[in-house]
Amino acid sequence: MRWNLSAKKNLPIAALAGVVLMLLVVKLTSSTKHSDIEEIGQLAQYQVLAMRAIRPEIVGYGKVTPNIQLNSLAQVSGVITYLHPALKKGEIFKAGTLLIEVDDSDYQLQLAKSEAGLASAEVELAVKRTAIKNNQLDIKLSEHKLRIASDEYRRLKRLFDNSSVSQAELDKAQQNMLAQQQGLQRDLNQKNVLPLEVKALQAQVKKALADVNKARIDIERTKIHLPFTGRIHQVNVERAQLVSKGASLFRASDIKKVLINAQYTYQSFNQFSGFFNRAPSMQTISEQGMASYLKEQGLEAKVEILAQPGVYWEASIERLSDEIDPQSQTVGVVVSISDSYKQIELGEKPPLLAGMRAKVTLSASEQDFVVVPRYFIRDGHALIASDENKLTKVSLRGAIKQSGSFLIDNPELSGAKLITTDLFPAIEGTRLNLTASEQLTDVANRERHQ
Repeated sequence: MRWNLSAKKNLPIAALAGVVLMLLVVKLTSSTKHSDIEEIGQLAQYQVLAMRAIRPEIVGYGKVTPNIQLNSLAQVSGVITYLHPALKKGEIFKAGTLLIEVDDSDYQLQLAKSEAGLASAEVELAVKRTAIKNNQLDIKLSEHKLRIASDEYRRLKRLFDNSSVSQAELDKAQQNMLAQQQGLQRDLNQKNVLPLEVKALQAQVKKALADVNKARIDIERTKIHLPFTGRIHQVNVERAQLVSKGASLFRASDIKKVLINAQYTYQSFNQFSGFFNRAPSMQTISEQGMASYLKEQGLEAKVEILAQPGVYWEASIERLSDEIDPQSQTVGVVVSISDSYKQIELGEKPPLLAGMRAKVTLSASEQDFVVVPRYFIRDGHALIASDENKLTKVSLRGAIKQSGSFLIDNPELSGAKLITTDLFPAIEGTRLNLTASEQLTDVANRERHQ
């Protein structure tokens, strides 16, 4: 059946239907509850921040270098008569191992000549010293003879005055007295000259002794021993080769201790130095050394080879570099590792070889920080819910970047609500509808124990 709305008889029915429809709309509209978006706020999850005891760290990079690098040079000239059969690049030798020997026949001959010259000079010196003793006796004897001659002359002079002796006898006594005076004078002159001659001979003995010592040193220098336990890097000579003084023989490095000059950005190191226990004293450093001062600051260092991450070596902090790197503008910190060969674990922990690239982590003494995971940071700010559940932004300028987190030295943030939801847009003052999220305790624990 179809309704014909134009028919007059159907108009009352259509009007009634319209009234009913209007009543229903009014009824439904009045019962609808309006949602106030501003009252609800943006949905967001949060974590409660807390202060944690953490060792602040900075990370730098450097290259492994030997503590001692030797370029052995020939100290004498000659033909090489002995070359250690294992003297090859890469070999390791114990300290004191004889590696090269040069023909020493010429130096043995020079030693014999020098010893003969020394013996001759010592004999002459002994003769002169004996002459000094004899001269002392001669002086005493001459003085005694002069007294006798003088007494005889005076006696004859008295007799001559009394006409008891002739002029000839008096003259003879006078000549004898003068002869004794002359003899005494010769002995006295000899007494003055002999010490000078002894001094000259002593100088000759010293020179001869120096010649002997030089010849002996030259003989010792014909035998080249490795002064430390080390690894050979290069060999430049062969057996029966004639080498001249100053020629390069081989290069080697110490394996007991290696150094790493790790480079850190100026900003990070300057910030890190704020955790030192005390400021440096030039007097203390000059007396005790830089290593002693750094050790007092409670610093620790660990080394990780870039080619094998996850394997660590404990290191000692030796000193700071003497200048800022002119190209990278970084600060150098020299650390050392001893006996890396004793720490070898096959397939796991290799020895530290020259040229390896290393990551060096410096740790200061434990401090209290608020830890903010890095992936909750938005444009350099941490999003915090205020007491009124409104969004605020906290700048992380000056915070310490460490692993996957920022460390903030601000106790006022302890207990604050860190927004962990990626809000968009993140507008300060926006009301938040908060729900607690799980605390990332694994992150915090990792930060604490690194």
